Amino acid sequence: MADLPLAGVRVIDLGWLTAGAATSTLLLDMGATVIKVEGPGAIDPFRNWEGADAAREWWNESPWFNFTNRGKASLCLDLKEPRGRDALLRLLEGADVLVENYRRGVLDGFGLGAAFLRARFPRLVIASISSQGETGPERDMVSFGSTLEATGGLAALTGPKHGAPVITGRDVNYPDQVVCLFATGAVVAALMERDRSGQGAHLDLSQRELTSFLMGEELIAAAEGTPSPRHGFGPDGEELRDGIAHWPGGSAPVRDGAALSESAEFQRGTAVLRAPDGSAAKGIPFRFATRELAVRDACHRLGADNRAVLLDAGFPPADITALEEAGILADRPRKGPPR
Repeated sequence: MADLPLAGVRVIDLGWLTAGAATSTLLLDMGATVIKVEGPGAIDPFRNWEGADAAREWWNESPWFNFTNRGKASLCLDLKEPRGRDALLRLLEGADVLVENYRRGVLDGFGLGAAFLRARFPRLVIASISSQGETGPERDMVSFGSTLEATGGLAALTGPKHGAPVITGRDVNYPDQVVCLFATGAVVAALMERDRSGQGAHLDLSQRELTSFLMGEELIAAAEGTPSPRHGFGPDGEELRDGIAHWPGGSAPVRDGAALSESAEFQRGTAVLRAPDGSAAKGIPFRFATRELAVRDACHRLGADNRAVLLDAGFPPADITALEEAGILADRPRKGPPR
């Protein structure tokens, strides 16, 4: 990975679910070293999955978590404890990027707000990916992709012409999957600017604003006072019959996920790749002509890299042992899977 563009860049990943976690994964794919930080009392919600067996290490078996978090070092550290907070600050001394998409105000509650971190680590690039951004009247709103599509204007343009708006999904959906592309580009740009100015940045990324941006020319039309009505399926003679989409001069089958994954063009692509252990992994949405991008490592078990990460940051072995004995470092969650 030494020849990849972001080789040498260190990322502390406080990202949950898709928006934050997938952003750091794309940075990893371009060569960055990523340390995923979770707390024993606050694991990534994707580790709680339908079908989890409480008698097994369910937290290490979630296909949703493993799909998105391959290749990251895993540090299970309790940030609610002062010694855990201090350990994170020690890690940030050698970091270039912090990615987080906690609910707004959570980091401030830990004493790790962006203003504090910017003052202490002026070269650090902080990417805060929140529902509505850090400012504005809706800044405290908590949302999912479905509500982002609704508040961002996207849902108003989808669905049947004379029916209700339609969202793309409830838990895993369109805004969550694309925000990581915007956030990754912003992080890379901020790193380039830091190389010129010596100063990092706090990137305030509103998922709602990014979802609105996806509307493209429809957003421009609305801003000019001529918003488009919902056309629904079927403008210009298009039709959907028997699983086939028809339009003037052509047709194509409507493919579900299984049909798409079996197609030759999809298999030649990089949307889904395989980790070294053979498991499916979130792919890489771009390629380099002169550098190979690949999934080089499987998902690490929770806390598997606790000692290695802290040793690398200069912690004495006795201090690491003390954190383990106090439960501030862990390799399993404190609570079982939700039922």
